[in-house]
Amino acid sequence: MLLISTGSGAAENADVTVETVNAAIVSRDGQQLRVVFAKEEQPALLLKPAQGVWNWSATSKLLIPVENPSGDPVALMLRIESAPGQSLRGSVTIAPHSAGDLTIWLDAPLPRSMGMIGGPSLKAAGLEPNTLPVTATGGSIDASHVTSVCLGMWHPAVPRPLTVGPLRVEPPSEADKTAYDGIVDGFGQYRPGSWPEKVSSVEMLRKRGEEEARQLAQWRAEAPKRDRFGGLEGSLAFRATGFFRTERRDGRWWLVTPEGNPFFSIGMDTVAPGGATYIEGRGFMFRDLPAVDGELAGHWSEQDDRRGLLVQRGRAFDHGHAFDFFTANLERKFGADWCARWREESATRLEAWGFNTIGNWSDPNLWAMHRLPYTVPLSPEGKYAKISSGEDLWGPMADPFDPRFAEAADKMARNAAARFRGDPYLLGYFVDNELPWGRESPGNPGARYGRPLLRI
Repeated sequence: MLLISTGSGAAENADVTVETVNAAIVSRDGQQLRVVFAKEEQPALLLKPAQGVWNWSATSKLLIPVENPSGDPVALMLRIESAPGQSLRGSVTIAPHSAGDLTIWLDAPLPRSMGMIGGPSLKAAGLEPNTLPVTATGGSIDASHVTSVCLGMWHPAVPRPLTVGPLRVEPPSEADKTAYDGIVDGFGQYRPGSWPEKVSSVEMLRKRGEEEARQLAQWRAEAPKRDRFGGLEGSLAFRATGFFRTERRDGRWWLVTPEGNPFFSIGMDTVAPGGATYIEGRGFMFRDLPAVDGELAGHWSEQDDRRGLLVQRGRAFDHGHAFDFFTANLERKFGADWCARWREESATRLEAWGFNTIGNWSDPNLWAMHRLPYTVPLSPEGKYAKISSGEDLWGPMADPFDPRFAEAADKMARNAAARFRGDPYLLGYFVDNELPWGRESPGNPGARYGRPLLRI
């Protein structure tokens, strides 16, 4: 252990005790520590008050100077503990050869409670230099009884060096107190910020679209020669069957296009227009919203995402009146036929950017254009038993031993075949997604198979 001062920003906190877990302090320069996080599970640097607890009740945010001297990005986790047994946690990624103040707000509403990932102020949005905002925050603390601050990594692939300066706290500012007011403009952008691509008018939106269309046409003209399914012509010949298939040749598996050319699938998931933003209950966050009965009325809707999934835990604003800024901007850009124009532009973008596959969960009308091969998402159709693994982010796992599951899988396959049989642009199917297998731990390797199986 070693003691360092927290400095004038937290003079009432006196000294800090520093502990390490699967990490080593290799040098010290004044109050800065150079730490190497080992290639182990969850290496961490733990900062504790030398005596008693820290009373940060009169402060607004915690700042910790950090520097990443390596040539790779570093994903860092922050966890603040307080009595009795509470914690505030989040994460941040530090770019290679960069430094800044890791910053987390202590007294502001949690971003997730406001329907956001990161806080809204200039610093929290990363728009001020030397600030590294902590995002994906969760939990809460009693700021008057802080017991520790932990900086850690999940499982680094190689030892990771990091320079950590003395932590400090700052009092709240007026900007912090009104940080969420009017932060979204009429185009769905962060209103207080400024950046070169920020749209300021409908005319600008349309002009940018025209400039992009010219650039996309040039990129498409320079692309390698391909067959109509995206296969490379002239490099290697296979037997053409009229459908996508696989073939093993000289010890290597190949995807083959319907015309008999080799194919390396590079797809983009979720190519679809839409993504409604919930307005109900937090209208004060939005400025210049289009009228519910105005020209863009078609982009208002009633939505409900209350499915009780673990991945939604702590999420506020998941039902009610919603506005889709994305589709509204498409109508502003293209006019009344925005949906067809979007499909044409999206297919052109994918081709120009080097993509040759429409990935999972994409717009079925985009598949039907037959510009690019596509994949189809499937799920077993019917009622069958499910098993909780304890890690059910999207719901429990299907029980494969339930006879009803086999029937549901057969029904899924029959319906898919009836709908897509004969389409040469169909590359294949994805069945379900991110199934909950549980989480293995050194002390309980069987946990990866789910809780019910451990009782057998």
